Amino acid sequence: MEIKNKSGNVIGKIQIQSLQDENILDNIIHELRPGDGKGIYIADAVDNKFTQQTNYAAIEWDKGYEMLRDKLIPWKPRFPIHSVVNDIHVYYGFDNLNKHEIDEMIEESNRTGKNVVVRDLKPNNTLVGVSITYLTDNGTYKLSIFGTTKSRIQMPDNKNSKVNQLEIRGVEVFYISNIETEQLIWIEEDENGKALQYELIGRNISQDFLIMIAESMS
Repeated sequence: MEIKNKSGNVIGKIQIQSLQDENILDNIIHELRPGDGKGIYIADAVDNKFTQQTNYAAIEWDKGYEMLRDKLIPWKPRFPIHSVVNDIHVYYGFDNLNKHEIDEMIEESNRTGKNVVVRDLKPNNTLVGVSITYLTDNGTYKLSIFGTTKSRIQMPDNKNSKVNQLEIRGVEVFYISNIETEQLIWIEEDENGKALQYELIGRNISQDFLIMIAESMS
C-alpha cells in the first residue's frame, strides 16, 4: 500500500503479506543475515526487475540519548514521553549499485540464461535508522525509526494474527497483533518534510497502551 502525506504525495510503501505468498525475492530476503545488502535482478519479474534489499545490523550506541538526537540531524523525529530509555542501537546503510553495475547484471543474465543475478552491496557509514528500547510501569517496548520508507512485513498464517488500520494524530497507522506481540507501523513526515518510518513493538503490552504511546510522541 502506498502511503501519502496530507497533500496527497506518496512518501512510502508498506507491504503486508502472508507467508504463503512467498516468491523468489522473498526467499532471498529471508536468507539475508544482519549486515547483508543485496542487489537483485530477476529477469522474468513483471515489475521491478531490479531491486536492492537489506538487513541492517544493529550496532550498540553508547554515547547517550542527547548525542543520538544530535546524530540524527537534520531528521526531526518524534519520540515517546514519560518512558525511560533502556538501550539504543543504530543502523548504517549501503551504497547503491550504479547503472554500470546493474547493466553488468542484466548482461550476465542474458549471456548465461540465469533468471536471478545477485550482487553484494557495499556497507557505508550513513545512519539510516535507530532502535530504542524503553521501560515503563506497563512493560517494555521498542521504537524503531528509519529514513527508508519501504517495508515488507510477513504475517504468520494463523487466526491469531490480525491487521487493522487506525488513525493517530491524523496519520494512517497499521496495527498488527499476534499471540506474542503488539505492533504499530506508520510513515510520517517530520517538520522538515523528511518521511520517516516508525515502528512500535511491545510484548505483554496492551493495544490501548501502545496507541497511547504513539499518540503522545512529540
